[in-house]
Amino acid sequence: MPTLQQLRRKVKTIQNITHIIHSMETLSMVKIRALQDKALRLKPYTEELFRILEEMVVRIPDEYLNHPFIKERPIFKTGVLVVTSDLGFCGSYNLQIIDALEKFLNNKKSQNLSFYVIGSYAKRYLSQKKLNIKKAYFKFLEDTSFLHARILARELIDDFLKEEIDELYVIHFDFINIVKQEVRVHRILPMIPINLENKKEEFFIFLPSLSSILDPLLNDIIETQIHQIILDSAASEQAFRRFAMKRAHENAEKVYSKLLFQLNQVRQTQITRELLDITSSMETLEKEVK
Repeated sequence: MPTLQQLRRKVKTIQNITHIIHSMETLSMVKIRALQDKALRLKPYTEELFRILEEMVVRIPDEYLNHPFIKERPIFKTGVLVVTSDLGFCGSYNLQIIDALEKFLNNKKSQNLSFYVIGSYAKRYLSQKKLNIKKAYFKFLEDTSFLHARILARELIDDFLKEEIDELYVIHFDFINIVKQEVRVHRILPMIPINLENKKEEFFIFLPSLSSILDPLLNDIIETQIHQIILDSAASEQAFRRFAMKRAHENAEKVYSKLLFQLNQVRQTQITRELLDITSSMETLEKEVK
């Protein structure tokens, strides 16, 4: 049976932990709102880029279909971008990514794989498996600026154009809303060609020329996709962390209630014992006086 002093220390410790957990939960909620706002604002821009691309490819279908980002080629080396967190306390966020990665590896056993990893968790896992980590990036989910997305996208594009990889897959979380996030595994290079059938040409003037615009437009689309992936992953991480901290906060409050009840029981027992001692002493003194 713990002493009164030990129980008081435990209660104080649980109180401090509860305050910390609640602060982390509140911080995650604030970050989710900010990241959700960024992700939602980026989607209309991405949709507009694809709409412009659709209008262009109707006019220059041959150049579009023969572009290095679109044209299919024999697959000898596959690149995989895996997005995990750098920090813990985010529930099953990383475990679900690793589970999707393992399924992907089972389907691609015969292929030569190179990995691009965001987050220390993926790097640690792939290092233990002794798989080829081509490049690793850290703190990208903490600083979700477009600069990081552009750096990553350009390195991926350079490796693809140099034929260091023949295709690129991404394994990441897609942020749908604050209570729903899903793991996605999809290919971003080569890009899936737009269906040119039944496309109506609208009146647009492209300057200086369609051919000169196509290449930077496709680069912008890939950079924007990478930025969207980073934003969705960061928002999903914070959503998982908020849920984990909420459950931890609830559990901490339950432990606090149990310890407080136990503390009161010990205190009452101690007070009762002291009263009994006093009563016994008084009765003894009265007998001696008589």
